[in-house]
Amino acid sequence: MKCRFFYGYLVILVITFLISCEYAEEESSVISTTVDAPPFIVTEPVCETIEKPGYYKYTGIIFDFMNTGQKIIDEVTFSFMLYDSKTYENPFIGSNRFSIKKLDIILPNENKEIAISLDQYIYIAPKTPYLIDFFYISKIHFTDGSSWEDIYGLFKIK
Repeated sequence: MKCRFFYGYLVILVITFLISCEYAEEESSVISTTVDAPPFIVTEPVCETIEKPGYYKYTGIIFDFMNTGQKIIDEVTFSFMLYDSKTYENPFIGSNRFSIKKLDIILPNENKEIAISLDQYIYIAPKTPYLIDFFYISKIHFTDGSSWEDIYGLFKIK
């Protein structure tokens, strides 16, 4: 008699386990994110060690940025890390992680060349360009007061 109860409980336990595994598998296949599709197209950023008059004297990052949304952009925040191209180490005294805000008006469907100066972060002019890692647009602010954000770098460019 005790064996029947044991097997009955065992069957119920196995069925419950199998149902929960199937439910968990269905749940894990659904990927949700609160980040909307990015309202931009960006070319791969390049670090330069030549002067770009009006933007930087010693070093900077340059790329093209296109506003693919319907709103006017007035501010963009870029996040990235930089490394020495020979040693692959942090070339700075402090952190090599940057979050730089750029104020610029970019109209819908407008393509602009963006140049980010790194001059204020260096004390020795680099001979070779830095390596750019985990470059992404972390925030875009629009003239209507709304914004788009990617705080985790889901849409990283490099």
